[in-house]
Amino acid sequence: MASSGVVTKQGPDKEEITMTAHHPDSSSTDETLARHQAFAEVLEGKRQMRWSDWAVPIYDSKCLTAAGQRAAIWAMETLQHALGDDFLQRAAAAPAIHPIYSFGLWSGANDVPWVHANLFQLAAQIELQIRSHSRRWRDVQQTMSWNLDTISWIHSLLQLEIASLGLKAGWQSQFEPELGNGKRADVSLTNGSLRLLVETVSMPLSVREREALSFFRNLSRQLLQLKWQFGVQISGSLGNPLPTEAEAQWLQEINQAVEATAQDGSPRTVPNSAGGQLKISREALTAETVLLESAPVGIGVCGRLVARLNDKNNQAAGGGPVWVRLEEYAGLWAPLQGMALSEKCDFLAPALQEALASFPNLAGVILSPAVLWAGDAPSEALNARIESNGGIALRCPIPGHRVRESIIVSQAGQFDEHPGIFADWYEQEATWLDWALAQLGHPLFDTLVQEP
Repeated sequence: MASSGVVTKQGPDKEEITMTAHHPDSSSTDETLARHQAFAEVLEGKRQMRWSDWAVPIYDSKCLTAAGQRAAIWAMETLQHALGDDFLQRAAAAPAIHPIYSFGLWSGANDVPWVHANLFQLAAQIELQIRSHSRRWRDVQQTMSWNLDTISWIHSLLQLEIASLGLKAGWQSQFEPELGNGKRADVSLTNGSLRLLVETVSMPLSVREREALSFFRNLSRQLLQLKWQFGVQISGSLGNPLPTEAEAQWLQEINQAVEATAQDGSPRTVPNSAGGQLKISREALTAETVLLESAPVGIGVCGRLVARLNDKNNQAAGGGPVWVRLEEYAGLWAPLQGMALSEKCDFLAPALQEALASFPNLAGVILSPAVLWAGDAPSEALNARIESNGGIALRCPIPGHRVRESIIVSQAGQFDEHPGIFADWYEQEATWLDWALAQLGHPLFDTLVQEP
């Protein structure tokens, strides 16, 4: 079976990465060894990561087909071109782990289909905006490249999301359009005489939740390095955040267990004082294995949602009305998980419409949580659209066996055609990635990935 290698050419200002197809001979083995040796230098802290290093896990992926490897390299090169040759070094110096290194985008952290779907989607969104000559795309590109804050990255992704869904439906987009009041919206979408202004915003975690997430990300990154360095599997719970000294002590105990397991093959369990417990083994993980997880942290979010709407209403004064695409990461959806989609609509739509009545500069709200897991349900059973209580509730499968749920609500008695337009876009989100890949000359997603 043919495999693919990587050839890296270094210049003073640029790194170039190209694919070379070859047969599994000594040349192939040498290139694989060279890639792994170079990657080990990064993990050991001997030098900073380059795009060629970021691409190494693509070639070791158990999830990507041969066509998928080629598409992943294309996606990586698209990000390199858009973000800059030195972006990975700048991102590594950010105060918190940048999403480019996250479990949701980088196969080096998580080799599963939905991670590759995110990578393909982001690259396709960027490439299509460039090809469609979207106005002020450069503003978004600059923000993604130079603002290394996670919230800013999410904000740019939401801009790309709404502009790209509109593009598939035949709408033209402009980023950072002027509102006429000295301020700007995030996206303007036009189709003939109809124009939609959209503000994109995320509702982040509380301080306590962010502390827990920072602990999880920082420690999980170190565990990932141990996994690569010693060839072991690490799974289980990290528990609640630990004080600095206790965290250092636990990490030392984990290091000792990892080295011992790498030598004798015996599995080991390493607990901590805050509810964490990790299993170290050399056995392949099963589908039932709990990968790294943190202790749950909950907090009320309704007040923060209203505050976000208030901020956007003030921004749009004299220049609206604008729609708000609001992505919530703070747990609003968690108490609703046992409800049917119609019940969620009946619960959220009247509350949102009541809130909107206090914000005359807002046309409406498109509210979604972070993308959810689809569970065991087949994709065809996940499609749903319900109109009730002045709102539209949608459920749509997303590539990688995930699902997005959305509630779309406009000001009562106003902008009656707008919710249906947005609902049509989000209802077709399941087909967006395949459409985009085809537009760019790539195979369909299901031919790029396989279950590992």
